[in-house]
Amino acid sequence: MSRIRTLRGAFIEGETHRVVVDDGRLNHGYKVLKFVVAPRNPGAAGTDVWGTLSLDYDGGLFWNFNDNRQIAWSSNYANGSNQAEEGFELIDPDHIVIQDLYIEGQTGTAGGGDTVNYFILVEMVELTDDQAVLQLIKERSQDDRR
Repeated sequence: MSRIRTLRGAFIEGETHRVVVDDGRLNHGYKVLKFVVAPRNPGAAGTDVWGTLSLDYDGGLFWNFNDNRQIAWSSNYANGSNQAEEGFELIDPDHIVIQDLYIEGQTGTAGGGDTVNYFILVEMVELTDDQAVLQLIKERSQDDRR
């Protein structure tokens, strides 16, 4: 059985999109290897897109490297000549996902409501009970009041 899993899809910009990875077993976690967001039409001018991958529904759209819930950031843009340009991708290497992932994204299209595509590559990891508890604690931001 492969330990690599692909998660991909699309969502409407400005909305928080939940990607279910939780299988109910706390000893199964996932490490994000790749996170890419892309516009629906990479050939159109002004279709810049950026996104945030978080461990919490309230992780936020705007990039905040100080927020422990945000674990990956990606941006991509099109140059209007039917070619997608290379984008930016940064993944915090010090994370394991035990529960679900949340994506927020935005495009540069005037008027909003556009579609944002996403591609996430994860690798399954086995955790001890102690490691699972530690990762659950890390999934919360230090100032989380819930």
